[in-house]
Parts: sequence; structure tokens; C-alpha cells
Amino acid sequence: MPNLPFRSLAGHLIRNTLGLALCCMVGVFGVQAALMVQQHRKEFQRLVDDIAKTSVPLLAVSLWDIEPRTVQQQVNLVAERPQVGYVLLQTGAGRQFEAGDARLGLRTDSRHISIPNPQGTGELGELQLWGNPDFEVQEIVHAAWTVLAGYGFFTVLVCSLMASMLRRELQMPLQRLARFASDLTPQTLVQPLVLDRPTRARTDEIDQVAEGFSILQNGLRAHIADLDRMVAQRTQQLEALAEANHLLSITDPLTGCLNRRTLESRLLEDIERAQRYQRPFSVISLDLDHFKRINDRYGHAGGDAVLCATVEHLRRATRSRLDWMVRLGGEEFLLVQPETVLATALRNAERLRELLETTPVLFDGHEIAITASFGVAQWQPDQGTSDLLHQVDALLYQAKTAGRNRVYPTDRRLVAI
Repeated sequence: MPNLPFRSLAGHLIRNTLGLALCCMVGVFGVQAALMVQQHRKEFQRLVDDIAKTSVPLLAVSLWDIEPRTVQQQVNLVAERPQVGYVLLQTGAGRQFEAGDARLGLRTDSRHISIPNPQGTGELGELQLWGNPDFEVQEIVHAAWTVLAGYGFFTVLVCSLMASMLRRELQMPLQRLARFASDLTPQTLVQPLVLDRPTRARTDEIDQVAEGFSILQNGLRAHIADLDRMVAQRTQQLEALAEANHLLSITDPLTGCLNRRTLESRLLEDIERAQRYQRPFSVISLDLDHFKRINDRYGHAGGDAVLCATVEHLRRATRSRLDWMVRLGGEEFLLVQPETVLATALRNAERLRELLETTPVLFDGHEIAITASFGVAQWQPDQGTSDLLHQVDALLYQAKTAGRNRVYPTDRRLVAI
């Protein structure tokens, strides 16, 4: 919307109403003036007729008796009437009697009245009458002012009542609607629109606009709630996707074990925890014996089945809440056991070795016998991750060198409990 100055709709309607009332008043004044002119002319004609009935007989007698003074008095009496501006009596003998303003004889039309002979034959003269235009104007102005005063009072009264009604019924509700719309925010959508209008038997356009605002409010509120629900749903999906991606990035897709990428950071956390609380933990490194033979005989599918079965045996034989397992690569795994001393770790490794040895893997109708070699070490204070991994890998190598399917160190005298 262009930046236009504000114009009150109620004020605009009131001003237009007042302008139309003034135009009507001018029209009424014109019509009233025309009617007054017509009425004045009719009244002047009636006056002329009245003069012809009352004054002309006396003038006839005075002219017949040749009484000029009396004739002039009669002419003066006729001219004294306010409607008459100029009177001229023209006798048959050529003598004239006049009264009033002679200039009117050149500007306005006259009325002619014959003065009959009292004896009944002929005429003694002619009486001419001119109207008084000043009197006519005064009468018309007086009548017009009377009409205008009454019409003006009526117009002012009606316009005042209309102004009050427009302010109450139109201006105030519209201003309230405008303020409500300008103050509407997502936080105030639940705030209802209150117009403070009196109770009525029927609705009007303001009620329809208010109902439209209510429908718009409810629609916006539902839309925002739907957006919130969609945002929460999408956020939950993104979080689940991020969690799945994170899990894929730290786990081995075949066995579900943690991959080597997470080994050092996870192992470093356990070392820091063991240092802080002076608690033991041990690691077990294991490698399936002759795994290449299994792949060669049963294919990679058989090898994958053996790896998955091995991990499943390890999970069932260890503590799920404390122990965690990493696939270092190929058929080599690392089992970390917090809160575990070396003697316990050795027993656990021996139990795992026996479990793998006595539990063949079923694949494609075949029983695949498997064994594994184990290296077991307990973390020593101030020992880093590399040193610990190197130590347990060396023990595993010793187990492999010693003939496989065994746990190193197997010499219980080397165990520091």
C-alpha cells in the first residue's frame, strides 16, 4: 500500500453527507425563491384587483368632480402600499397624477386599470401600477431565511446524529480491528478479538469482518502448530539419521563391532578413567586361526558367517554393559574389559577359547570348526594406548608362534594380581 496520509472513513462520510446537505439546501433555496417570485406576482395581481374594486371608484368620482387634490391623495394612498412601487394616473384630459419612485416605470412591467365614467359611459383615464422590487426581494429573502434556518437546523441535527452513530457503529470498531491486526503476533494468536459492541438481533458487516479475523486466527494458529509438529518430526528424523550415520561411522558393517577408527579415542577414555579412579582394566586380543583356509574352502560368505558367529559368541560370553569389542581388521578382534584384573581377563580369554573350539559354525549344511589365539594384558599406570596395544599384540603373536589355540600369558606366575 502506498504511503498515503490517513483519512478517517467515518469523518469522510460525515463530510460528504454535510456537503450533500449543503447542496440540497442551495437547491431548496433556489426552488423556494422561484416559488416565492410566482407567489409574489400572484399577490400583486390580487392587490391590483383589490385596488380596482376599492380605490378606482373613488378616483372616478374625484376625477368627475374635478378635485385634483383628492385625486392626488387617492393616488398617494395607493402608492403607500408596500407592494406598489410607482403609480401613474393618466386622465382623458391629458393630466397626470403620480406617486412613488418614477424610475421603476422604466425597469418593470406595469398593470393597467381603466377608470370608468361614474355616469356609465366612457372612461375618465387609466391608472398604471408598478410593483416594488425592493419589497419583493425583502419578502423572498425573509421567506428564504426562514426556510434555510429550519432546514439548516434539521441538517445540523441529522448530521450530528449521523456523526455520533458513524463513530459508534463504524469508526470505533474499525479502529479496534486495525489495532488488533497491527498488534497480532504469533505469541498473541490465542488472544480473542473484543469489539465491545451492544447485543443486537442481527449481524452486520463489522461482525462479518470480526468473524473473518477469528477464522484467520484459528487458521494461522493451526498452521503454526502444524509447522511446529513438522519441525519436531523433521528434527527427530534428522537426529535419528545423524545417530545412524554416527553409528555407521564407528561400527563394522559386517559384525556390528566398533571399527578401528574409534579404538584409540575409546581406549584413551578408559585409560583416563582408570588413572583418575585407580581402577584396573584389561584387554584381550584374539585372532582366528587359519582363517584363510576357511575362506579358501567355504568362500568369503563362509568366512563372513564365521566372523559373525565368533562375534556373537564373544557378545554372549562378556558383559554387555561394561565390555566393548573392536574389529581390528580381517579376523582379528580386541576385547576391552573395564574393572577387570589380569587374572580375571585370563580366565575370560580361556573360557572364550574353549567356547570357540567346542562350538563349530553352521554354514550351508557344514560345521566349520574354529579356534583362536589370544593375547591378554592388564593396563599398567602411565601406560599409553600405543604401548598397551603393542603389548597385547606381542602376546597374541607369541600365542600364534607357540602353536595357536592358546592364551598368552599362560604362565600364572607372570600375572600381577
